[in-house]
Amino acid sequence: MSHDDINQLRQALLRLARRIRSRYVGDITPSQLAVLTSLLRHGASTVGQIAEREHVKPPSASKLVAALEAQGFVERATGRDDRRCSMITVTEQAERLAAEMRAAGTSWLAERLGSLSPDDVVSIGEALPALERLLGETT
Repeated sequence: MSHDDINQLRQALLRLARRIRSRYVGDITPSQLAVLTSLLRHGASTVGQIAEREHVKPPSASKLVAALEAQGFVERATGRDDRRCSMITVTEQAERLAAEMRAAGTSWLAERLGSLSPDDVVSIGEALPALERLLGETT
C-alpha cells in the first residue's frame, strides 16, 4: 500500500468515525464523550487512570469528570482500599446516552450503506476482519 493510499485510508476512517459520532446531537463535548466512552469500556476508574488513557494531565481529567458528574453521567465513590482515592463510575443516564448515540450512528451508517452498490457493501464486509486485525482487537 502506498503512502498516499495509507493517508487516504486514515482520512476516510477519521471522517467516517466523526460522522458516525456526530449523528447524536447533545450537550456533551468530544472530550467528555471520550472520557465517558473510556469508562464504559474499562469500568470504574480513578481520575489518574482516566488521564493516562486519554493522554491528558490529571487536572484536565478531573475537570472533565466534574463536568460529567454535573450532568449526571458519572458518580464518584470512595475507593475501598484507599479512601483518599475516588472511583469514577458511569450512571444509568450515561448508559442510556451511549445507547442513544450508538443507535443514531448505526442508523446513519445503515442508511449510507443502503445507498451503495451491493458490490461495495460486500467489499466493505470482506474488509472487516482485516480492519479488526489492524486495530489489534478480536471483538
